[in-house]
Amino acid sequence: MIGSANLSAWFPEWASTFAPDVDVVFYDLYIASVLVLVVTVGLTVVFLRTFIRKDGDPERIPAGGLNKPLLGVWVLGAVVLAGFAFRAGLGGFTDQKVAPYGAYEVNVTAREGAWDFTYPDGYVADTLRVPVGRPVLLVMTSEDIGQSLAIPALRVQQAILPDRTTESWFEAIRTGTFPLHTGAFSTLTRDSLATALVVLSETGFAQWHAGVTDIFAGRTLVEVGELLINSQGCKACHSLDGSKLVGPSLKDVYGNEFRTADGQTVLADADYIKESILTPNASVIEGYQPVMTPYEGLLGDREIEAVIEFLKTISDRGTADGQEEK
Repeated sequence: MIGSANLSAWFPEWASTFAPDVDVVFYDLYIASVLVLVVTVGLTVVFLRTFIRKDGDPERIPAGGLNKPLLGVWVLGAVVLAGFAFRAGLGGFTDQKVAPYGAYEVNVTAREGAWDFTYPDGYVADTLRVPVGRPVLLVMTSEDIGQSLAIPALRVQQAILPDRTTESWFEAIRTGTFPLHTGAFSTLTRDSLATALVVLSETGFAQWHAGVTDIFAGRTLVEVGELLINSQGCKACHSLDGSKLVGPSLKDVYGNEFRTADGQTVLADADYIKESILTPNASVIEGYQPVMTPYEGLLGDREIEAVIEFLKTISDRGTADGQEEK
């Protein structure tokens, strides 16, 4: 080995525990290949100068016999070089394929146009964030074409295949933001699948994770309600501008009266909206079908309260402070 110094002059600075081993193996093989090239080209030049036809040489010279010792040395040298390459890379290859026990697991889904990084609690992000000094296991699959995940600074390169699961792991040794991209060469994915790995300190990662998983952190109830309306798929069936979709528009719902399919008149107050979220098909507005998915067990009281506060802001009969207009 040529040493443990940072030899990554051609590569980004080391950012993972096994990056030095990858670079050392690369440079060992590179130097060995250069030596083989020098010897081969040197012998070619020597043979050319030695056996070039000179004035006075006969037109035909009988070929010499096979030099078995020299041929044996050449074949043995090739075998030794191949064995050296195998031995040099075996340890690092094995280490990169077996994640340590208890590694932090992140599911990765690749598709043309997007990355999805799903954390153990279900949070999905388009940028990979991990804590420094902690092994991270990536469990990857593709929804469409064959992709690959490459993080050059960490010396991570792993194929991602449709309908199959592949794994890769790493342990970042320094904080920072590092390019993360796919190895699939197409006009769409090569550009759109470029994202980043953000390595945070343990404290920074804990704060970030708490912030993204607690939707109430740093937000008002109205902001949380709007976030839930967008993230829970409500806008697929309910507009916010008064137009009709699969379900009634959410504009001017709060505080107004509506006629139900069974002929009753109901007031869309906080209790009714809560019931409509948890068990929507128990009371259906006239003119619509009972096709809404119940959210019972999916949203808690505080989340529903936030949705109601947001609905007040887009209603002519409600206000965001929880008081009806007189």
